[in-house]
Amino acid sequence: MLTTKLRGVSTAWRVLLVDGTSLKIVSSCVKMSDLAEANVSGACDETRDEMDRTTRGEKAPRPDDDDGETDDDARAGWMVSMAVVENVEVERAPQPTLDGVYFITPSERSVTRMIDDCKKKTYRRAHVFFTSPAPRSVLSAIKAQRECVSMLSNCSELNLEYLTVDPHGFSVGVEDALRMTFGEGSETSQAQARMMDVISTRLATVMVSLGEVPSVRFMAKVGDRRSDVSRGIADRLDRTIAALLRSKGAEAAKNNPTCDVLIVDRSIDVLAPIVHEWTYESMVTDLLNVPEGLYKYKITNSKGETEAKEAVLGENDPLWVELRHAHIAEVLNALADKAKTFANIGPGQGVGSRDLSTGQLKKAVETLPKVLEEKAKLSVHTAIASEINEVLQRCALSEVGRVEQDVVFGDATSKEIVALFNELDTQGVRLPMVEKLRLLLCYVSSHPNKIDASEKQRWMRETGLTQSDVDILENLELMGVKVLKTPSSGSYFSSSTKSSRPKVLERTGAGSDWDLFRFLPMVAGLVRELDAGTLDVNEFPHVGAAAGAAPQNATMMSPTKARSVRTRTESSWATQSSGASWNEGDNDGASAGQHARTESTASNRSLSRSTSKRANRRLFVFVVGGMTRGELREARALSQLLHREVIIGSTSLETPTSFVQKLTQLTPAAPSVPRQYADIADLSGL
Repeated sequence: MLTTKLRGVSTAWRVLLVDGTSLKIVSSCVKMSDLAEANVSGACDETRDEMDRTTRGEKAPRPDDDDGETDDDARAGWMVSMAVVENVEVERAPQPTLDGVYFITPSERSVTRMIDDCKKKTYRRAHVFFTSPAPRSVLSAIKAQRECVSMLSNCSELNLEYLTVDPHGFSVGVEDALRMTFGEGSETSQAQARMMDVISTRLATVMVSLGEVPSVRFMAKVGDRRSDVSRGIADRLDRTIAALLRSKGAEAAKNNPTCDVLIVDRSIDVLAPIVHEWTYESMVTDLLNVPEGLYKYKITNSKGETEAKEAVLGENDPLWVELRHAHIAEVLNALADKAKTFANIGPGQGVGSRDLSTGQLKKAVETLPKVLEEKAKLSVHTAIASEINEVLQRCALSEVGRVEQDVVFGDATSKEIVALFNELDTQGVRLPMVEKLRLLLCYVSSHPNKIDASEKQRWMRETGLTQSDVDILENLELMGVKVLKTPSSGSYFSSSTKSSRPKVLERTGAGSDWDLFRFLPMVAGLVRELDAGTLDVNEFPHVGAAAGAAPQNATMMSPTKARSVRTRTESSWATQSSGASWNEGDNDGASAGQHARTESTASNRSLSRSTSKRANRRLFVFVVGGMTRGELREARALSQLLHREVIIGSTSLETPTSFVQKLTQLTPAAPSVPRQYADIADLSGL
């Protein structure tokens, strides 16, 4: 995108300037090694270190281009012209012979730095690209400085203020959203309002960069739900999109949404971030130390020496891409089969064989690098699988997982948990405290009204957990989970807790026969209902619709309406698209209000055409408070099942350990405004 904006500018070399937020955006899709390979001469030490720490080497939903270039062409063209990558937030040496390309947020801090550079003539010219819409106050501040105006060659909004996580997932990088949403006193705090501004702005950049006009629904504050943040973000997102459409003179496009967006918070499913997921990627990030996807291991080389190695687990690793969402048992079988395949390639089949013809020798030499690379990748994943298996055996996690699954589905109680802990003690297994705490969190989340002061003391005796550990159980109350005993819950005439247990989805169909793979994240059920048009409009109303009222654009949110295939360009974003009716082909729960539903048997040709139209309409679910890798897996699986692209986004990507840590931060004190929100521009200026 920067390549397109800078096309026609004569300067061959430029300085790329980023701030804290935009640096993370760049790092999520470009590695420092990519910059080096593209003949970029250098980067400041701080910027290089930060990029190396945050780089994953993964792809994700990418912006739509308007110039016919491939992503690789655009990225190479942009990077080749950059001489230095520097952080705008730190002092820099002047480069008066080079142009400065600013990819920054429209925050007061970053804009002030850019204006100061113009005043000092740090660079020859300035090309400014904002990650999100710039409010009037920011533009006015730039216009007020003559030196800045005279230096500007470009000033544009790229609308790229989100982090790539996965081909079916993104994050807006608001790590403390769980505390800002559910912390006691947070609803009336200034920090929560500013957080919702940040999230909605970044969500809007996702919509714009992907060429989408969203039809938005949100999780209403009904029943035991404690937070109204979903509504606040949905309203702000709707207003932001409307303002952007007005600025392009395309207000009418809002009446013809091109995608479906559902905004919920983490209280919709508190079990998903806690339970053990038994797929490969989930186990790697849960049980092993792989910061930002970087796996470190040791091998014994041909000389018998121990050698330290590193591997990046990302989209550039085909074996990781193939196995990441598979059940761990399936992964172990696949790795064993691949190892046998390489073992069967005997000496007589290699390059050194004397029986090879010239053609065979040439083919063997050509395929040798690929074979060696595949063997290297296999050795990495064999090491990972071996380490996972060692942790499973040492901590008896298979036994823990079976009890955990029974607890979640109501087939086990506290008696089975205590019996498990006693059995593990007898066997000499030292179960980590965080594993004990996770099992208790699963118990209180699926068995309401079980905890009081005496119960806390009992669990401390049975588990060895501290007072601060068991206090975390009570923090779930702030998320709407009925943890504490009430006077009525202990009464003889009170209703059974079994009838008041939260709904837990159980996996069926493909993959359900694997051991310890019963639990299904609630997000999967919501996506199926949204796709079928059966999602409750009272619990998940449309933006602007009163509770209980029929949504005004119901046909746009049900799968009976699909956008026509169109070519997206930057200038035609939000151009009206015509809708077309189609029949529900693979869902039992289709809504009764479908348009032009033919009662007679539809032909296969008609069904194929309708499926193609639905496949062109994306479905987004955004979770405030963190998403899990299990939910990312479901987005991928549902994309294949429903024949439409399903994308999940969140404020952050969590592991079970990080989620438990954030639960401890739901303290009674009302949060103050963090630094990262303090200088965010007010959306009212759009």
